Amino acid sequence: MAIYRRFVRAKKGMSTIFGGLFFIILILMGFNLMLWGFIQYDNYNSSLFKMNQNDQLATSENLVPAAPGAQNFTSTSFNIPVNNLGGTTVSIARIYISNISPTGGTKCTNSDPNSLGPCIVDTGSGTQNCAGNGNCFFTNGNVAAGVINQLIHVNGVTLNDGSGYKVILSSTRGRLFSFFYPWPVTFNTNNPGGQFVTNIGPLSIYFDFKSFNFTQGSQTQSQSAFCVPSSTNMVLWVKVANTATDSGVTLQGSTMMQMQPYSANGFGQFVRTWIVSPTSINPSVITAYNQGTLPYNLPPAPANGAAPTTEVYFGGNGQGGTGGVTLGNQDNWLTFIGFYYNYRGQPQGETIPFMDLKSTSGYPGTC
Repeated sequence: MAIYRRFVRAKKGMSTIFGGLFFIILILMGFNLMLWGFIQYDNYNSSLFKMNQNDQLATSENLVPAAPGAQNFTSTSFNIPVNNLGGTTVSIARIYISNISPTGGTKCTNSDPNSLGPCIVDTGSGTQNCAGNGNCFFTNGNVAAGVINQLIHVNGVTLNDGSGYKVILSSTRGRLFSFFYPWPVTFNTNNPGGQFVTNIGPLSIYFDFKSFNFTQGSQTQSQSAFCVPSSTNMVLWVKVANTATDSGVTLQGSTMMQMQPYSANGFGQFVRTWIVSPTSINPSVITAYNQGTLPYNLPPAPANGAAPTTEVYFGGNGQGGTGGVTLGNQDNWLTFIGFYYNYRGQPQGETIPFMDLKSTSGYPGTC
């Protein structure tokens, strides 16, 4: 019996020990759970702080492309001048180039076999043959805070072919900075008459000396058309922009220009000319306008900023014709333009009084 009593007492002692150990284990597990919760909460706060900090850094990015947007052109490269007006360094990760007005070619469009869409330009040696001139890439894409007129060099593609382009600079923090080339023209508004522009419907037609031009012979550099040589075959250039933000505008082949000399009356004295292909930059290369093959597609204006402009060429001796424009008389000419186009899927048209121009046999000395 004594042995049995000692065994029972020993058994109770072991139960007490195991119970105590189990209690200690429960306390340790609870402490570990609390510690794990504190660590996870600390990690959450740390991640939240880092995200807020990244958002603040991204918000502080203020990269501003400078006029003229693109410069220093070669056959396969150009520079983008930028100013960093923000409080942090901006690192460009990728550049997107979209041809939004393919008047000079289909490069960087869906129909371009080299890019099959917008041209994508990366850093380094490049990964995409986006323009048929070798891999596209850019350098000098890290722009420190406060830097003015830093040149980002883009290689493998160029923009000065007569088309209209939208260029987007994407930073490593996900910010997008964009500009259009050619750079939208800002007109002097100091005169009480306002800007040198006429607005009809969704269209703006510019008539300053840089926007109403002509070429003769095989010229590719245009000049002001307010004074032109008489009895000379020409192509007239008119700069037009689509100011509507909800739809593009496509010009139809019946768009034409009519000029009436001061010294004569009657329809037989008028000179008329119709739009020709966007590739017809001078009388030696006039191609008839074909809306189905190569139309004048004026892209919609961006929500903020100026609408991109498009050069529209006039040189047809009839709708769908060629031949150029010739003003036989030495005279001044009242000029009108009838625009007929598709806007939001519907045909629409307006006629505008345009300007006065002079033709002279002693051009340019007698202008």
